[in-house]
Order: sequence, then C-alpha cells, then structure tokens
Amino acid sequence: MFKRKRTLATYVVIGVTLVILAAIFRILGLDRDPSFFEWPILYFGSAVVQAYAALIAVPFTIWVIYMQSKYGTVIVRMFLNKIIYPFTIFAIVAVVSAYTMSLEKTSYAYWAFMAELAVTLVFLPPLISYIIKLMTMGPEDVISTLKTSSRSLEDFIATSLHILRLYMLEAYPDEKAISSMLRTILFSMRNIERLKLYPEVWHRFKDLLKAIAVEGAYLPNKYLMKNLMALFMAWLVRNNRDRTARAFIRYYKRVALRYMEERLPSEIVEDLFLDPTLGVFKVLNAKRSLVAYATDQCISLLKKIRRANMLGDITGKEMCRVLSIVDRYFSGVEELAEVLTLRRFINRMRKELMCAPKY
Repeated sequence: MFKRKRTLATYVVIGVTLVILAAIFRILGLDRDPSFFEWPILYFGSAVVQAYAALIAVPFTIWVIYMQSKYGTVIVRMFLNKIIYPFTIFAIVAVVSAYTMSLEKTSYAYWAFMAELAVTLVFLPPLISYIIKLMTMGPEDVISTLKTSSRSLEDFIATSLHILRLYMLEAYPDEKAISSMLRTILFSMRNIERLKLYPEVWHRFKDLLKAIAVEGAYLPNKYLMKNLMALFMAWLVRNNRDRTARAFIRYYKRVALRYMEERLPSEIVEDLFLDPTLGVFKVLNAKRSLVAYATDQCISLLKKIRRANMLGDITGKEMCRVLSIVDRYFSGVEELAEVLTLRRFINRMRKELMCAPKY
C-alpha cells in the first residue's frame, strides 16, 4: 500500500512539474517560438540517451559480475530475462528522442521538446526502482526466479540446494531467508515418488551436508534439516541407491556431530540421525544391509559422544539420556548381528556410567 502511494506521489510530482514548465513557457511566450527549442531538443535528447545508457549499463555490469562470482555462470544465464525490461525502456526513450530531435526545425519543436521531457521523466522512476530491486535481490527473489526458469522440478531442487549452501557459508547468513529456502525445497519434494533422482540432485545435497559437517556453515533449523534429510534418504531407498544411501548415512552422522557442538546430544541424536535413517528404513522396509550399516554408524556415533563425555564436554547424566533414547529407538528393530552389538555396547556403557535402571 505504501509503495503504491509513493509511486502515485512520484507521478503527481512529475505531472505538476510538466504543468509548471508549460505555464512558464506560456507566460514567456516561448511556446509560440519554435526556434527557441532547436538546440535544447538536440542537447537534451543526446544527454537523455547517454544518461539512460549509463544508468542501465553500469549497475547491470556490477550486478552480473557479482552474481557470477557468487552463484556461477549457469545461474546468471537464468536471470538474463531480467535485463529485457530496462532495455525495453531504453529503446522507447531512444526512439522518442530520435523522433523529437528530427522535429527541431519544424513548428512542432515546442511540443517535441515537451514530449521528450515527459517521456524521460515518466520512465525514470520505474527504471531506478527496478535497478534498486535487482541490486538488492534476496534469497527469496532468487528462488522465485529459479522456479520460472528451471527446466524441471529436479533441476530446481538441485539449483536451490546449491544456492542454499552458498547462503549458509556467508559470514553473516540470514536465518529467516535460509529457513524460507528450506521450506520451499521441502515443498518441492513433497511427492518424491513422482520425482526422478538424478546424480546432480544428490551431489548438491551432499555438498550441502559437507558444508555443515566440514566447512563450518551456518546450522539451519534442525526440524527443517531433519525433514530434508529424511526425504532424501527415502528418495534414495525408493530408487535402490544403496551405495549412495550408505554415504549419506555417514554424512548424517557428521552433521549430527556438528549440531552437537551447539546443542546437547540428547536433543540431536534422534532428530538428525535416528529419524532420517532408521526411521525411514522402518517405514519403507529397507534392505537389511542398510539397517545394519546404519546401526554400525550409530555405534560409531555413540563412541564419539562417549569420548566427549570422557573429556568432560558432556555429563554422565546426558550420556545416559542419549543411551536411553537409542535403546528405546532400537526396541522394535530386527535382531541383526549389528543390533545385538549395539545393545551390548549400550548395556556396558550404562553399567560404567551407573545409569538409572530401565523402566
């Protein structure tokens, strides 16, 4: 609403300015002297064309360099249609200026000058507004542009994951924008059974996980990450990508450990490791080999948490709480050799830590 009022006020000022100029020319009698406007038309028309050219070229050059350095050449190509609008304005202004300049020595010189002035002022506010909007483009604007320019939904998901990773690696990431992007990606993946799992998609997600686990990226909302991790694991299982699923299980463990640097292990182990792995495998009746591998990685995760406990980073009570969560989660899992090993490990740790008895 405020934006509309501001736009209306701008055009009212332009209209009033033109009326005042016309009145001044009328009072001075210049509107009846076409020869007075011969040189002003030429100089003004030439200046307008050059000014509009500079106004478009300089900001867009800076914008393209910035976008290419931040997102890469492929992303910049998707935004090329954004340049059509300002160049259309430039073409209109240039054509009008050329036409009015051709009328410099005619009896229509006054009207040609006023028409040129009106066109120049009318198109200036939307052009400046558009350039400012483009130069201050945020993550939501980038994602909305990708939606319209992506060849397929899978391509949109892959590109969005790439951009999300870049935003998470920024020195001062925008938490609200990152959460919004995660929700958009989750919404796009709501029907994974209809999506085709291309290598580019899971490679982009692997890069995102690597950014969190290895490169020290910003930690997004854990519940949004939990849902994204679970969806990707389900996507891999449905497409029988067992080898890739195993690699992702390892990355999930490392992501969980990274979150544990900021929060208690008991708040993370279920949401960011057990649910996206064992929870998905239970629902989809995944292969026993995947369940066994996830169990092995769970043992490895518990050992790392135990090491943190021995170093004094977490209390024995917190370690007992983690063991209780894992033990409860595996209560309905098939009796595989790895599961039995996990239970023996949990029982031994409970005795060492003198945890409260199970109820």
